[in-house]
Amino acid sequence: MSLLRSLLSLVVCAAPLWAAEWPCPDDGAIYPCICTASASYEITMDCSNVDSSESLRKIFETPFAFNDFKRLIIDPLSPVSTLYDLPAGVFGPVSFEEIDVTNTLIETVDEEAIVNSHNTLVRLNMRGNKINKFPFETLDLYVELIELDLANNQISGVMPDIVTEALTTLDLSGNTGITLTETVFIGSLKLQVLRLNNMALGDTTPPNVFYTLSNLRTLYLQNNGIPGTLIEDFISTLSQPLTAVYLDGNSLSQIHPLSVTGLSDNGIISFTNNQIQQLTQENWEGLVSRLTRYDAIDMRHNPLVCGCDLVWLVLDADLMAIFHAETKCDGGAYMVDLPIDWFHEHCS
Repeated sequence: MSLLRSLLSLVVCAAPLWAAEWPCPDDGAIYPCICTASASYEITMDCSNVDSSESLRKIFETPFAFNDFKRLIIDPLSPVSTLYDLPAGVFGPVSFEEIDVTNTLIETVDEEAIVNSHNTLVRLNMRGNKINKFPFETLDLYVELIELDLANNQISGVMPDIVTEALTTLDLSGNTGITLTETVFIGSLKLQVLRLNNMALGDTTPPNVFYTLSNLRTLYLQNNGIPGTLIEDFISTLSQPLTAVYLDGNSLSQIHPLSVTGLSDNGIISFTNNQIQQLTQENWEGLVSRLTRYDAIDMRHNPLVCGCDLVWLVLDADLMAIFHAETKCDGGAYMVDLPIDWFHEHCS
């Protein structure tokens, strides 16, 4: 009985080990990549320590139990100079649902690098590399792709039109050489979150660039050096879908009365850390009178003069409440605490 119990114990202990290894191949065949499988046998390949695209190609020539993988990870602690591209066919017959390639010195991504993932790829994260060439023209082939992150690369030049059936989140932030055209987003109608911050856009962005994005909810435009008066139809859309717009850290001194018409009535917009001095009724009433949320407009850290340009706000508590409660004048006084009697007397 004791011997039988021992044999049964060995069988029970061995079963989980076998289940944990399959469907991954032998470790040595895919070194230095690491293959792991979930309880439902979804494969994740971590190739963070791979040193070249040729090594990747040889690894993915290894026979796997099946070729539809869950996730690819390449995220080295220290990038190596010999991994500088993802050429055509580098992943062999394998497809992925998620790809995270970050913190490398990869400069180019061939349009055929992940060709087998056209029908499976849901999320592509390639932020923090050195990419200067990316196949935007093939995005329409990725019919399930909802998230694309190319932040903090070296993409430059005129951005081609982004045509995609499924994309809801796009991050191009930190690519300081990109120029946007009026038609760049005309073929990406499902976009909901768009990150265009830290791109040194300056005054190059044309009006109506967001016009067709009727599903856009959040727009990030911080730290772009946008100067002077925000132009007419800068944030204009067919409807008013936007619930949050961030224009912090630019060089704005004023807005055109029709510069922001795509913001939902219950939306918020932030202008912190700009150079705005006056909130004149002529320029701001159209936006302010339409918004319904308290603190909807964040105007903190601007050199606001707080003179008679504010009389229309000071005399209307409901409109004043649209601005962030901690908005201060340049001298330090809270805008909400300005003396109504003084404005009555001096700003008729």
